[in-house]
Amino acid sequence: MKNIVLIGMSGVGKTEIGKILAEAMSKNFCDTDDLIEEKENLSISEIFEKNGEGYFRDVEHQVVNQISDKEDYIISTGGGVVLREDNIQVLRRNGYIILLMGKIDTIIENLNRSKVVRPLLKESQDLYKKVENIFMEREGLYLISSDIIIDVDNKKPSEISKEILMELDKFLSRSF
Repeated sequence: MKNIVLIGMSGVGKTEIGKILAEAMSKNFCDTDDLIEEKENLSISEIFEKNGEGYFRDVEHQVVNQISDKEDYIISTGGGVVLREDNIQVLRRNGYIILLMGKIDTIIENLNRSKVVRPLLKESQDLYKKVENIFMEREGLYLISSDIIIDVDNKKPSEISKEILMELDKFLSRSF
């Protein structure tokens, strides 16, 4: 079966939900940010600091190409994967793209609970404004890139995973 690709802003729960989905569907799970860190032997923050965002996006594209050749994966992507159209084309070639969409308040709440350092947010004095600006910049890209859109607001990861399975089933039955 094709891959299931999760896209969306940092903080919507792609990794946690992806792991739940992988277990429920008996699929492999991978997080592109984890693969980037393994490939570079540096944290995402260190990559940004040492080499800049452009370099990071190049490595991200390489990783997206590698993982897209595999099958039966649940793939959690970094929030900026949509910034390169060719990433989406490659992911779509062998996958269904699911957008996890949340309000800014939900994203901020999740980011504040997370231990993960996000380079684009780390220096921000006004986290809400920074997240809002990034969201506004990417929202259109998220929407045109997705096959299915799932609202994550006020839902537990397990509920979101069940909703993804139901929507995916509907989507696949319409596709044939």
